[in-house]
Amino acid sequence: MGDADSAVGQLAAQARRGSIVAAAGCGKTEQIARGVAFGSGRRLILTHTHAGIDAITRRLKAHNVAPDKFRVDTIAGWALRFVIAFPTRSGLQLTEPRNGEDWNSVYHAAAKLVESGTVARILEASYAGVFVDEYQDCTRQQHTVIEQLCNYLPCCVFGDPLQAIFDFGGQEPVDWNNDVFRTFPKLGELTTPWRWKKAKNEELAEWLTSARRTLECGESIDFAGRPKCVSWTPLPTDRREHHAAIVKQCLTAMGSSSTGYLIVIGDAANINHRTELAKRLSSKGFSNIEPVSCKELYRAAKAIDEATGTQRFMAILSFVSECMTGTDKAGFEKAVDARQHGRKLGQTKFGDLFSITDKIIEIGSDEHTLAFLAAMHQRADTHLYRKEMFFAMRSALQIKLARKHHRLIDAIWEVQNRIRHAGRKFSKRSVGSTLLVKGLEFDHAVIVQASSMTPKDWYVALTRATRSIRIVSPQARTG
Repeated sequence: MGDADSAVGQLAAQARRGSIVAAAGCGKTEQIARGVAFGSGRRLILTHTHAGIDAITRRLKAHNVAPDKFRVDTIAGWALRFVIAFPTRSGLQLTEPRNGEDWNSVYHAAAKLVESGTVARILEASYAGVFVDEYQDCTRQQHTVIEQLCNYLPCCVFGDPLQAIFDFGGQEPVDWNNDVFRTFPKLGELTTPWRWKKAKNEELAEWLTSARRTLECGESIDFAGRPKCVSWTPLPTDRREHHAAIVKQCLTAMGSSSTGYLIVIGDAANINHRTELAKRLSSKGFSNIEPVSCKELYRAAKAIDEATGTQRFMAILSFVSECMTGTDKAGFEKAVDARQHGRKLGQTKFGDLFSITDKIIEIGSDEHTLAFLAAMHQRADTHLYRKEMFFAMRSALQIKLARKHHRLIDAIWEVQNRIRHAGRKFSKRSVGSTLLVKGLEFDHAVIVQASSMTPKDWYVALTRATRSIRIVSPQARTG
C-alpha cells in the first residue's frame, strides 16, 4: 500500500473530528487497522454488521494489534448494551428491540444518555477515540448518537456516499453534505483500487476507477469502452424471453469461471424474479441470498404454528415447496388427501414418506416435521434453491424442541439473531441484490439491469467481482 494511503490511517488516528471517504475496494479496513495500531490508548470501532466486525477484527489481528487497543461492535449492539446498563438515566423501557421503531427508541435513549454528561468520565476512561465504519449506512438517529460521542472522544468516520443504497424502512438516512461533513470535516480520500490490483486485474481496476468518476459526475457508463474481462449482452425486447437470456448468461459465466465464487445480481425490488432465477439454476448449485429478516420465513412459521392435522402438513409442504424444486406439491397434496380417504393414490412416488406425513397429521410434532424436511432434502429429484430459508427453519425447529418455545416464530427470531451475530456462509453460486451483496467480494459477477437501478446501485454491483463481470441490460450503458 502506497505512502499516501498509509498516511490516511495516521490522519484518522490523530483527528479530533474528521471523515475519510473510501471508494469500494480501496483499503478502508486496512486504514482502520493502521489507525488503531498507530494511535495510543483503546479505540472503540463501530460498524453496522457482524460480518463487518469479523472483517475488521481479522485485519487487526493480521497487523498484530494488541486486543487491549480496540473494541469492535455494531452501533446497534453497543448502543443497546450501553443504555441497558443505565436504565434510569437513559429512560429505555425495552431490552429486546424487534423493529425500526424499537431501535429508534434505543438510539434516542443512547443519545440522551451521552448528552447528559453523566457517563462522560466512563467514556473517557474507557476509550481514547472512536472510529465508525460504513458511515453511509447510518440513519440520522444513529448519527445523533455519534455526534454526542464526539463531544467527549476524538472521532473519525469512514464511508462512501456512492455506496449509500440501504432502504431504511421509514428511517431517514444520513446526508453527507448536511450531516456528515458539517460534523466531521473531510480529511482524505482512498482511491487506489487495491482489491483488483492484488487480484492482478489492473485493467478492471482502471476501468472501475474511471466508472466511479463518471457516476460521480452524474453521467452514465458506456459499456463500449469496457475491458476484456467485462462483457455486455442485450436483453431481448420481449420480456417473456428475459429469463431464458439471463439463465443462458449465468450458465456461460459458470462454464467460463469454474473456479471461484459467482454472484448473480438481480432486481433488488423484485424478490420473486430473483428466486425464480435461483430456482431455474438450482440443479447447477445456485441458491438465493435471503434478507436476514426474511418475511417469507416468518409467514411460513406463522402458518405452521396456527395449523393442526392435515392443514399443518399442507403448511409444511408449502414451505418446503418454496425452498426446493421437485416436490410435486399438487400431486403430493392429492396423494395425502386420497390416503385420508382410504385410497392408494401416489403410493409409488410418495409411499416412503407416508409414515412421516401420517405422524405430522396425527400428532403434529416438531420431531416429525424435522424428519419430513430431512427426507425431502435427501430425495434425488429435489434441489434446494432457498437454502438459507430452509436451514433457518430447520434450526428454528431444533431450537423450539430444545428451548421448549411455545411458538415457532419465536424460535425463528432467535435463529435470525444468531445469523446476525455469527455471519453467513454463501453458496459458491448465489443470486442476490445490490443491497444483499454490498460489502461482499466475489470472483465473478453477472449483473442483470433492473429499471430501478440508480447510479449507486450500479457502482455497488460493478465493484463486487475481482476477475470477471457479465452485464445483461437493454442498452450498452447504465440507465
